[in-house]
Amino acid sequence: MQLNTAALFFNKEKAITTSLVEQVASFLHKQGVKVLPLDTPEMLQKGEADLLICLGGDGTLLRCARAIAPLDVPLFGINCGTLGFLAACEKEDFQTALLQVLKGDIITYPRALARAVVHTPQGKEQSYDALNDYVLRTLQPRAFTIEATFNGHELPAFFGDGVIISTPTGSTAYSLAAGGPIVTPGTDVLLVTPICPHSLHERPLVLPAGGELVLRPDFKNIGQQILLSQDGQTNITITQGTYITFSRSPFSARFITVATHDFFTMLHRKLNWGAR
Repeated sequence: MQLNTAALFFNKEKAITTSLVEQVASFLHKQGVKVLPLDTPEMLQKGEADLLICLGGDGTLLRCARAIAPLDVPLFGINCGTLGFLAACEKEDFQTALLQVLKGDIITYPRALARAVVHTPQGKEQSYDALNDYVLRTLQPRAFTIEATFNGHELPAFFGDGVIISTPTGSTAYSLAAGGPIVTPGTDVLLVTPICPHSLHERPLVLPAGGELVLRPDFKNIGQQILLSQDGQTNITITQGTYITFSRSPFSARFITVATHDFFTMLHRKLNWGAR
């Protein structure tokens, strides 16, 4: 890829990233690449950079992906967190990895975002995009009912601690821990994974991303509090009479990585997939 300007964003809460970002900036300058530091990924404007380099963990990468997906700017992650499943390289390997980027020896993963639209009884609508998932749950430790339809067809209600609506990218996150399937990033689907279902018959559901899933929490008790979590980073309070529609977002995030960090290699390396 043609890399003239690289935007840099790092997680300031991680001590390691403060010195590392200076090393990355210095390395890029030596390669003739202009560096654009960002206080927040939301500051980046279309056309300002050819690449956004993110230093942090998966949570920082999720934030960056949501911010720049509408700009169609590629995203390159340097792992400074614990798991780093979405990162393109580890912090110790950033020079080798960035040289591969400059040579064009990369793999591009377009990762679709999912859109949730919250509809209130007053007729107001608010939309949210997520790269990983949405979690619909109560604050109280008790099961509750969620009524569901897909493309206008009624589905059996979910009864349990809640549900996870995830993208293929999010299939290796909370959904996987709750028993959902692993889905490769380019697959055009949405996953519905029950959380601790109070039934022997509720199982994860794979739906075409082009459809519309509608979830309506059933409030049985006065004072019941239900939350919708976006990528585990933003919580939206769901009130009585509110419903949520889920569908494919019009935006995708373009993750780039190097050949040694392809999807199946990372499944084995990070999650011990196929280990014996």
